[in-house]
Amino acid sequence: MPRVTPGDYARRIADATDAGMNLLRVWGGGLYESDVFYDVCDREGLLVWQDFALACAAYAEDPEIWDEVEAEARENVTRLASHPALAMWNGGNENVEGYWNWGWKETMGEGETWGNGYYEGLLPSILLELDPTRGYVPSSPFNPAVPSAPRDPDDGTVHEWEVWNRQDYRTYRDAVPRFVAEFGFQGPPAFSTIERSIHDDALSPTSPGMMWHQKAEDGNAKLKRGLGEHLPEPAEFDDWHFATQLNQARAITYGIEHFRSWWPRTTGSIIWQLNDCWPVASWAAVDGDGRRKPLWFALRDVNAERLVTVQPRDGGLAVILSNDTSERWAEPIEVVRVGLDGETFARQLIAADVAPRSNETIVLEDAIWQPDAGRSEDQLIVVTAPSARRALWYFVEDTALDLPEPDVDFTVDEVEGGYVVTATARAFVKDLTVDVDRLDPAAVVDEPRVTLLPGESATIRITTTISLGSAGLTAHPVVNSVNNLLKTRPANRLRSS
Repeated sequence: MPRVTPGDYARRIADATDAGMNLLRVWGGGLYESDVFYDVCDREGLLVWQDFALACAAYAEDPEIWDEVEAEARENVTRLASHPALAMWNGGNENVEGYWNWGWKETMGEGETWGNGYYEGLLPSILLELDPTRGYVPSSPFNPAVPSAPRDPDDGTVHEWEVWNRQDYRTYRDAVPRFVAEFGFQGPPAFSTIERSIHDDALSPTSPGMMWHQKAEDGNAKLKRGLGEHLPEPAEFDDWHFATQLNQARAITYGIEHFRSWWPRTTGSIIWQLNDCWPVASWAAVDGDGRRKPLWFALRDVNAERLVTVQPRDGGLAVILSNDTSERWAEPIEVVRVGLDGETFARQLIAADVAPRSNETIVLEDAIWQPDAGRSEDQLIVVTAPSARRALWYFVEDTALDLPEPDVDFTVDEVEGGYVVTATARAFVKDLTVDVDRLDPAAVVDEPRVTLLPGESATIRITTTISLGSAGLTAHPVVNSVNNLLKTRPANRLRSS
């Protein structure tokens, strides 16, 4: 911890604000952060949810422990109360959950304490004395109506870990919670981070160094299960790295799009986790070397102030427009059902008019959301709005999608400070990715992942101080796509200037 500098704090908090986050939760299993952390959050306008440092355990309430808890709480409430970034206090992480749902209650002796006196008595009394204007919840997850039911999505906060631990990420849609205070999905760190820190003779998901840097219980099996029907299980390490990073980004995007679509019933979500402290496969969006993973870029997109998504509603599909700005959102929106070859089969025009800080739901016409018979494998819905990122809806998972062979033309231009890569699709290409840190660990890309219909182009800007060469920038495994996972891998066409 002493190695963390003010600059480190500034960079990590910039990772949060650049990705559209407006709140960081300081977890009860961690620590009370440095004054620098709260100062930077004050300056950047980033809210802080502060847990008291009690987590995932039953805590005795004997006098000598009680005195320690009280002293620590008083010291930190006094230290932090003046920070405008501080939004709320939380009594602890998953302690009420543990008592009711993890078997503690059934194994405790008569009169044995487990910490509830802190959450319902000591901590709120300290706050009433020292910081009476801020909100407080006894624990998270927590149900204020029925404390013995902390998993009830109808009241209070929930933690959603069934997806990572046991279920497909499509089950996020099975519940519409009020507030998701914790959820996450794993993916490996950047390739250059792996290369720096792990020196196995042959890298594989189960090679010794990789396993040492996977601390989740049964983590690799969960990564494999998580691919499910979404993506094939790759045979090569480079493709495994691409697929599992992509699946992490997709899983979290799927959850947040669902949660945002139900505003104001669902008022927010907090991902586990922003960053990591060592080079490990984990739930982080920014890896232990400070490199932004594909999840980070997905969060930047899904946290946009104006978001377009397609969601199931009432037996059909609907476009959900989420307007998280103080301005009215009024503009024409086009919805089309197209083939992977670019042919248009149906079109619906929408005159959007979304009030500030609200959602609008537009039910799609049957002709849009019902693909032609036998054509669900080669059609999709595209929703285009002038001032928001377009939304795509597929009728089947990638493993059933009739993707063509990868066929992309690249133009590479060397410019001041790096390169501009233009990718033009000759055929539909899904999740085309440029993993530039494989060539230069310090290189940064502005848009690492794009999906293109035939004839569409995307411009990718790469910042680097060294010469990378056109051929390397456009060859596998620097360049990858879902098409590559499912099809053969011909050489991409390259034009450079």
